[in-house]
Formats: sequence, structure tokens, C-alpha cells
Amino acid sequence: MLRIALLSGLLALTACTSTPTVVENSATEVAVRYDGIVNKLDDAKQVAQKACAAHNKMARLRKVDDLGLGQHFGYFDCISPSELN
Repeated sequence: MLRIALLSGLLALTACTSTPTVVENSATEVAVRYDGIVNKLDDAKQVAQKACAAHNKMARLRKVDDLGLGQHFGYFDCISPSELN
């Protein structure tokens, strides 16, 4: 019974924090935390694209850190469209 309660609590916690969240944002880079369960790297990239678009730039993935359950981070460079080539 205790295991079920703990599992339910863990699932509730990850459900509450599943939305990809910008944790660092500047004109040159964006870091996005995502859960890796409900939301994946593609979801984090969409959030980063919106953050970079505020600076008339596009997001390009630099690296990914996986720190465990619900703790994934995508690090993106904000670059001008001409730098994509």
C-alpha cells in the first residue's frame, strides 16, 4: 500500500511539473527543463524557439543533460537565421 501511495505521489509531482520551462534566457542562449516523460526534447525545442524568437533568432540545440526522472535540460544557442548555413 505504501508503494502505491509513493508511486501515486511521484506521478502527481511529475504531472504538475511536466510543462517545459525556460530556466535561463538571454539573447544568445536558452536553457529549458522538461520531464522526459510527458514532454520530450522536441517540446523543449518549441519552447526555446519561442524564447529565441523574442530576439529575432532561432534556437539550435547545443547539448542535453539528463539528471534523472523529470530533470532533463536542453541547452540551445539563439542564432540569427543566416548562421544556420
